[in-house]
Amino acid sequence: MEQFADNPDFIHIDCSDISGTDCILSAAARKTITDRISGYGARGIHFIDSGDYHYMTKLWTDKIDEPFTLLLVDHHTDMQPSLVPGVLTCGDWVDSVIRQNKNLKEVLLIGTPREALKTVPENIRAKVRYVDYAEFERIVTGRHELSKGHNVYLSIDKDALNRESAVTNWDQGVIRLDELHALVMQQLSQENILGIDVCGEYPAMRNLFEEEKAATIDNRANEVILDAVVKAREMSLKS
Repeated sequence: MEQFADNPDFIHIDCSDISGTDCILSAAARKTITDRISGYGARGIHFIDSGDYHYMTKLWTDKIDEPFTLLLVDHHTDMQPSLVPGVLTCGDWVDSVIRQNKNLKEVLLIGTPREALKTVPENIRAKVRYVDYAEFERIVTGRHELSKGHNVYLSIDKDALNRESAVTNWDQGVIRLDELHALVMQQLSQENILGIDVCGEYPAMRNLFEEEKAATIDNRANEVILDAVVKAREMSLKS
């Protein structure tokens, strides 16, 4: 993630000074972060850092003022019922988006094991569409369309990728990096993408060797995602 933070082509919003953010976002921290990102919209590609901060997607999608679909690529549902009212966490933020964002039409869930759907509360399941791996393979090989012509916000947690494609601090899925590249390109060519965010960086640990190894793999994944965005943009300009 460091090479992105140091890249002058990116806007780096440093939130490392804010306490109350690790997995659980306190009310005070939420207000501070909301104020800090107030000058920016949902459009663009946002690199969030570790999956511990995936709740940031809730803050970005709060900025969308038109109907949209949330396309979530994640090894987890992040739809656990909130234990503390008003407190956002990395495990319940999707539940909060579904309940609180009036512009959300549905959540498309890719990369999550079917058994994890048991964690989705019954009263929000009507807004969740599960895409299993077989359907996902048909989508990325062009044999099936996920949807077309819709407003979509794309949120990617790299823990949906296999261990060869990304290194995270969570259990991981089976999606390959080339499959994710194909999905991003396809979505950008077929949908009106309102914004993209990416999380799943390996957090700072005590073992410097492991950190550097993980950073190399994760930066490669980020570059592949960016490449898909750039190529899709170039294709749209030519058409």
